[in-house]
Amino acid sequence: MRRSHLMLSLVLLLLVGSALGQNAEREAEARARLLAQAQQMRVQLQAQNVEVELVEAQAEAAGLNAQLTQEAPSDNASQPNTQPLPEPVIPDQPAPPGTMRFYLMDGSVLTGTLAVDTIPIKTEFGDLVVPIESIERFAPGLQSHPELQAKIAALIEQLAHRDAGRRDAAQSQLVGFGPGLIEELRGYLGTDDAEQKLRLEAVLEALYEQQMDPMSEIGDNNQPKPSLVRLDEIETQSFTMAGQITQEAFQIQSKFGKLDVALGDIMSAQKLTTSVPEVRRSLEVSGRDFAGINYKNTGIRINRGDRVVIQADGQITMSPWGRNTVTGPDGMPQNGNYAGNIPMGALCGKIGDGGDEMLIGSRSNFVAQRAGTLYLGFAMQSNWTNQNFPGKFNVRVRVVPAAQ
Repeated sequence: MRRSHLMLSLVLLLLVGSALGQNAEREAEARARLLAQAQQMRVQLQAQNVEVELVEAQAEAAGLNAQLTQEAPSDNASQPNTQPLPEPVIPDQPAPPGTMRFYLMDGSVLTGTLAVDTIPIKTEFGDLVVPIESIERFAPGLQSHPELQAKIAALIEQLAHRDAGRRDAAQSQLVGFGPGLIEELRGYLGTDDAEQKLRLEAVLEALYEQQMDPMSEIGDNNQPKPSLVRLDEIETQSFTMAGQITQEAFQIQSKFGKLDVALGDIMSAQKLTTSVPEVRRSLEVSGRDFAGINYKNTGIRINRGDRVVIQADGQITMSPWGRNTVTGPDGMPQNGNYAGNIPMGALCGKIGDGGDEMLIGSRSNFVAQRAGTLYLGFAMQSNWTNQNFPGKFNVRVRVVPAAQ
């Protein structure tokens, strides 16, 4: 109830502020008073852990600021007030200890504060109790996700199925789990079934190759993948503990109120930090996203010193050279160059409107030398851009901030 009163009061303050503007002097005085009161209410709201309401209040404050910068009535209507007002400064408030982002097994994401001070874990070296403020991340393993563990075991068993199609399907699905499954699969190499062992080795070989891929830990929707090791893990700044988290459920204070979440429903939990997060995004570049004239704006902001990792696959038909002529992201050097060392039909890009064009290809890993938005395009000389180029490149982008 008290929170509702605070929100109502804040909104009323903001609505009253929009009607102000009789003259510049009254406007400045009223604005300062209103922003001070609004700031005080924001602090009270934030102390009550209501993230959504605080964001809405900030948006309202921004709207008030925009209204107050508009033309103010005066004796001389031809003299509009065009001086922008300073943005209200809202200091960053550190999150309470135990505030984490929880990635759940059903794909949802929850941010909230744990209602416990410690997490107990049973290890081979004894029982440990880890303070919440020391935990950077924790991830329940396969032992806490019995359904996932049973699914993996069934697929491994299916590698020995008498039907070759079933064996192929199981092998493909196991590879799809990614390198995190390597440790679990190694435990099955002692099988007496020759076919099963042969296919396990083939899966492991594919996973070892994936392990070299800097994007391999990215799951669907750019979320972390579930832990595929058997034991639960708790990670601190100093070391990582593996064992069994003995707390079966957690109470989390979130913007939706108090929630009880079972350990088995958690994929992983990560401590909230003020550091700039990595950017991980998947997108498509079509045969109409011509470099030079119609670059695709990825919406990804790059800063000088950021490490940028880009991988691409897919194909685009090079219609002017025949319907059966296709190109991948590396392009077709035999058909000439688009510009510099960029072959025709290649995936290329630039950082910022005035940035130099560069070959991206199927793999690119570089440190940005300038800041700006990342643009990607299909390399094709302008005299061919009136032709049809069916197809697309599937692109994955990872940006690691310079400070990390």
